[in-house]
Amino acid sequence: MSPCLSMRSGSLLFGEHREHVETGRAPEWRTLVTRMLGRQQQWYALKTSGKGRVVASGTQRRPNRNHSRRPAPTAAGGQSRGPLVFGALALVAMLIVAAWAIRGLMREPASAPSPSPVAVEQGSPLPVVTPTAPAAGAETPVSNEAATPTVSTSPTPTPTPPPPVVVGAFGELPAPNLPQPAYPPGQLTLQYELGFDLETLPAEAPVYRLVARRWDEASVTELARALGIEGEAVATPGGGFLVRSSAGQLVVSDLTIQYQAATPPAQETPSAESTPTVTPSSAATLSDEELVEAARSWLERHGLVTTPLGVGRVHERLPEAGVAIVIFGPAEPNPVLSALPGATVTIGTDGTIRQAFVAWPAALEPSTYSLRPAEALWQDVVSGRGTIDVDETIFTQASLPLRGTARIEGAELGWVDAGQGSTRYLTPVVRFRGTATFEGYAEPVEITVTVPAVAAQAAPRG
Repeated sequence: MSPCLSMRSGSLLFGEHREHVETGRAPEWRTLVTRMLGRQQQWYALKTSGKGRVVASGTQRRPNRNHSRRPAPTAAGGQSRGPLVFGALALVAMLIVAAWAIRGLMREPASAPSPSPVAVEQGSPLPVVTPTAPAAGAETPVSNEAATPTVSTSPTPTPTPPPPVVVGAFGELPAPNLPQPAYPPGQLTLQYELGFDLETLPAEAPVYRLVARRWDEASVTELARALGIEGEAVATPGGGFLVRSSAGQLVVSDLTIQYQAATPPAQETPSAESTPTVTPSSAATLSDEELVEAARSWLERHGLVTTPLGVGRVHERLPEAGVAIVIFGPAEPNPVLSALPGATVTIGTDGTIRQAFVAWPAALEPSTYSLRPAEALWQDVVSGRGTIDVDETIFTQASLPLRGTARIEGAELGWVDAGQGSTRYLTPVVRFRGTATFEGYAEPVEITVTVPAVAAQAAPRG
């Protein structure tokens, strides 16, 4: 029989199932706790008050019905009973809690198994789910409806950042001095077609600072004597000098040198009797190559230029005056579209130098600069902001204003001077070249459109 609670004389006992209730007052509850002491079992009674509070039961001794001799309780034994009783109660409470926890776990429903590949038996009235594993090396077929299409997207290209703008050693540059057209403004209107790849245009180009000359009285006098002028050097405003004599004159400044030979005396016109017969051999003059070489030798011999000369050319011949005009530019950079730096020499047909104008610095100091984007340069052309160079004879042969279409087939760099006074630079420009056809004019005409090219430069005036 399982142990149960029974009521006997107001005591709570472990034993058979009995009930006994005293009449007239509330019962006392007693709990018997078994303690194992060696091989003997001793029973200790705990009583509770009617209010449910545990009261020590040592005051009431259990009668000795067998009249056996019982050892007297000692003080040490009484003191050790309290911790043992409470330890036993704690053990009972822990057992009850453990039993309750196990019972709760047994009541929880089993967790559903994780989904896995299944196979359905066709012969069963209800599908029986049994886990199956795919065969090794076999691929599970996927229907077209269940297959998710994979959209292949090409990676978005990373935009290339524009290159950084390179500003050279001279900082931001002044506006360029572009050559001005000789025809009246508003007399030429063109539509443009692009016939080459703008990517062929360079992204950088050198800018040159023109280093001014430094003159003193001794250096000017020495140059004048070499040119046959024996006069005294006189200072002029702006740091220049003037030397004058019967043989000619010399004027120098920080960027220019001007030489003028004395005009040969006029001779009396000979009579017909005294005029000798002119033969082709005696009337022959110097060729263009000889004129250019004579002018080059004179410039270099007197130190009037400080950097190598470019290829010179005969600009004009004046037979009535017996002279030819030869012009030079620097070998580097090339071409230079402005008069600075440059040298113009007037030479007689006999090879003598009549006059010269030399606009040449002491040195050309280079520094690299970024150019404007090619598209921006082309927009200047299309918008009419460039300087148009065209054969001016067309303005006298066709009706004005001129209208036409120009097809640009290429471009090249050129240099023009920028700045004022002694602070000058050679700055690059882009020259777009092509041919133009005009209304009322049958022949195509060569055309050049020049636009400023440096990014760190002030806009041109006008």
